[in-house]
Amino acid sequence: MFAERAVVLHSRLPTEWCRLRVYMRTTTTIRVTSETRDRLNALARRRGARASEIVAELVQAADDSALLAEAEQGWERLGADTVALAAYRAESRSLENFESPLPEY
Repeated sequence: MFAERAVVLHSRLPTEWCRLRVYMRTTTTIRVTSETRDRLNALARRRGARASEIVAELVQAADDSALLAEAEQGWERLGADTVALAAYRAESRSLENFESPLPEY
């Protein structure tokens, strides 16, 4: 109900003022050293972005990196386990000739 009302109110404003926010994100405060804050703000200025966007990008990159490192460790464990590796290779070979028909639309 509120969102519908907001759309009506915003539709009366000049086009350059109109912004419909589908949802609101909540924010919080984190404590960092003054040096870190200054470096973050400098990085944000260089990229032409908000500091919060930079933090989100950095967290995403760290999360992606950790995920890839975990996957690499898993492959290394698989490679070290000759029984598991043989089973993996046998299963992979059985899938090489697998063909599934495309669904009809």
